[in-house]
Amino acid sequence: MRAVFRADASREIGSGHVMRCLTLADALSTIGWDCAFALRSESREVVPALDQSGHELLTLEGGNGDEAAAMSSHWQAGVEWLVVDHYRRDRRFEAACRPWARNIMVLDDLADRPHDCDLLLDQTLGRGAEDYTALVPSDCRLLLGTRYALLRPEFRAMRQRDTAAAQTRQAPFRLLITLGGTDPENMTEICIDAVQRCGAQMQVDVIAGYGFAALTRLRGRLEGLSGFQLHVAPDNIGALMSAADLAIGAAGTTSWERCCLGLPTVMLVLADNQLENARQLSISGAAAVVEGDGNDMADAIAAVLRDLHGDRDRLHEMSKRAAAICDGQGSLRARLALLPDQATKDGLGMHLRLAEARDEAILLHWQRQPSIRALARNPAIPTEAEHRIWFAGRMRSESSFITMIEHGRKVAGMLRLDRLHVGDQNEVFEVSIVVDEEHRGAGVGLAALRQIRAWMPTAEFRAETLPNNDPSIALFRTAGYRALKGNLLHSTAA
Repeated sequence: MRAVFRADASREIGSGHVMRCLTLADALSTIGWDCAFALRSESREVVPALDQSGHELLTLEGGNGDEAAAMSSHWQAGVEWLVVDHYRRDRRFEAACRPWARNIMVLDDLADRPHDCDLLLDQTLGRGAEDYTALVPSDCRLLLGTRYALLRPEFRAMRQRDTAAAQTRQAPFRLLITLGGTDPENMTEICIDAVQRCGAQMQVDVIAGYGFAALTRLRGRLEGLSGFQLHVAPDNIGALMSAADLAIGAAGTTSWERCCLGLPTVMLVLADNQLENARQLSISGAAAVVEGDGNDMADAIAAVLRDLHGDRDRLHEMSKRAAAICDGQGSLRARLALLPDQATKDGLGMHLRLAEARDEAILLHWQRQPSIRALARNPAIPTEAEHRIWFAGRMRSESSFITMIEHGRKVAGMLRLDRLHVGDQNEVFEVSIVVDEEHRGAGVGLAALRQIRAWMPTAEFRAETLPNNDPSIALFRTAGYRALKGNLLHSTAA
């Protein structure tokens, strides 16, 4: 499987588009995909990680109208997926790529232009399907909201931040200043001015990228300045965020990294495309948005820093609200949507998608079927109110994935994964599966089990079956599950 990413980075637009594409590309590479990037030359200067990634890089030349032809010529055999993350590309560019890209995915957060795509991901907080109704084909699948935020694995791994511990953390108070990979307006220095004006005692970590136009000036200013430490393109950003009590940050893609680690933010809006993020994060209580410019901005930031520095209760509440926004598993969820269909006996094929609010009713219908309840741990049929509470809890949980089995584009069942624990090497999930009677006999259940193995190739899956449930036992054994103990079967990575 090959995916090609079309994204750019520059000192003007920053590095966010390329960085989130790198995150998704790395997630696909871990399951054996071949990923490549098509980009303008400055992107490699601004994001050195591109050259270190191991992904193929095609440097584009000529005008924007030449790009589709250049990419088609380079990948003459075509690609399974073209992923476009670019504010200056729309339906015209995507349509020109159709002859060689079998599927097209768009990463967007503006919802301001039409697209010709099969899949669209917008990780904006509060984004709704209605925002794209007139902008994408009717059969385009939408992955919307912060549960699809594309974060590197380090942030999920470090999501052990204890907000209660953060509330009682003792001095020194740590502040993190992180304004993206380029900071063309040198807002970082304004933030340093604000820290010095606020008068509060704190240790300050300042992050800068190699694309900072004022990097030399920034180095000179911070050299020997007590309480400040400069980190240039650090590879431990997650650790720096985790150690901080508060951040000053932009309302761009790093917002979701901070939320994942429960880090409260004094938020600056550095571009128009960040306005909606800032508005939503302010409403949620995860960030305090500061507006202004120049000297006024420094004073405004200083005032907010003084207020928050002395208010541990408010910081604790902001941390909890931030952590509830993003769980760091967006790349894993997006990866499922990109997998090809699994074959079924009747040729209709099967794919899995994550459950949505509209699936609550069909799940309740299955839970009320006597033949299904008879094989459940709890044979009692749930009431509508009980099911609503259960469904809402599972949808909020970061330890559960409810996936809907679709067979021939019809909902045919449900496969749920519940994380039992993270082992020494791999995660362990319990598998529960239901196939609607209408779709049995076509190998739909087996295809679903094969799909989760393709989705999470290193995980261990466990299934508990009742001794008299011969069809279920046969299904899991056909899928390669082996006896573990008692009624447990399990499947481990090959």
